[in-house]
Amino acid sequence: MKTPVRRLPTLEFKYKDSRAVSNAATLLGVLGNLPKYRRMVRQLDDVVRETKPDVIINFFEPIAAFYALTRRQRPPVVAIGHQFMFQHPGYVKTPDLWKQLLSMKLYTLLLGARATKLALSLYEAPDLPDKRIIVGPPILRKQLFGLRSNPHGDFTLVYLLNHGYAGQIIQWSDANPKTRLHCFYDQPGAPAEFQHSPSLTFHKLDGEKFLNMMAECRHVVCTAGFESVSEAAWLGKPLFLVPVENHVEQQVNAIDAQQFGLGVAEKSFNLDRLAELPDRLPVEKFHAWMNCAASKLFQAIEQAVQSTR
Repeated sequence: MKTPVRRLPTLEFKYKDSRAVSNAATLLGVLGNLPKYRRMVRQLDDVVRETKPDVIINFFEPIAAFYALTRRQRPPVVAIGHQFMFQHPGYVKTPDLWKQLLSMKLYTLLLGARATKLALSLYEAPDLPDKRIIVGPPILRKQLFGLRSNPHGDFTLVYLLNHGYAGQIIQWSDANPKTRLHCFYDQPGAPAEFQHSPSLTFHKLDGEKFLNMMAECRHVVCTAGFESVSEAAWLGKPLFLVPVENHVEQQVNAIDAQQFGLGVAEKSFNLDRLAELPDRLPVEKFHAWMNCAASKLFQAIEQAVQSTR
C-alpha cells in the first residue's frame, strides 16, 4: 500500500531461555506497561480522527482492539486472525489444554469485541452470523503465488521462531549427517549464512530467501506458526511441527495441521519422524479454498459497514 506507515508499540510475549513463553514475565510486562498502552490507544484515536478511514482492519492487534472497545464513535472494524477459530464449534478439540484454551477464548473475545471477525482457517467451515464471524482461508504474501514448487527437493528446510532451539537441530544433524538441513533462525549477531557442517547450514532470518527455499525443499520443519504452515500447505510440502513451549496457540495449530493431514507434530526437534512424511502433499483442495480469500475479505468488510448503518 502506497501510504504512510506509523509505528506504535504493542503487547509482546516474553520468552525463557529464548525458547518457551514465560507467562509470568509476559503478564508482568503487560501490567508494567499499562500507562504506555493507554497512551498508544489515545495516539491511535488521534490517527483515526486525522485520517478518517471508512473501515479499520485489525490483524489481531490488542491496542487496536482496546481502541475499538472503548470508543463509541468510530469507523467499523474488521478483526482478522486465525485465532478467532477458537470460538468456532467445529474447530479442533483439545480437552487436555482446557485451561489454556479458556484463557485463549477470553482473549479472542476481547480482541474481537464490537468488530466483525474474519477467522482464518486451513479448511472450510460454516460462518457464525450470531457471533459476527466469517470463516476464510489464510491471507498470505503474494510472492508465494509466483513460486513453482519443486517436487524433487533434496533437503529439509527448518524455521525456528526462537534461536534457543538451535542446539536440538545441531544435535540431531550431527547424529544424522545424511539428511541435509537448512535452518533459518533469529540468533543475534549471526552472519547471513553459517555452515555448521556439510549437512547443516544456518541462515539469518530473510523472508524472501526462506520462501524461495521452501519451494525447493522436500520437507518443512517449523514451530507451528499459522502462516508458515499455510505457505507449506500451498506448496505441497509435508510438515514436521514443534510448537513453542507454553504457547497454546501453536500447540493447537500443530494439532489442527496434523489432523488436516499436513504432517506430524512433536514436542522436540528430534527429526526421526521425517522418514514418515511423504515427498509431497496434494494441493488441489487447499488451492480451491485459497481462491476464496478475496471474496471472504470483501464479505467481512461489507458486513462490518452494514452493521453500523
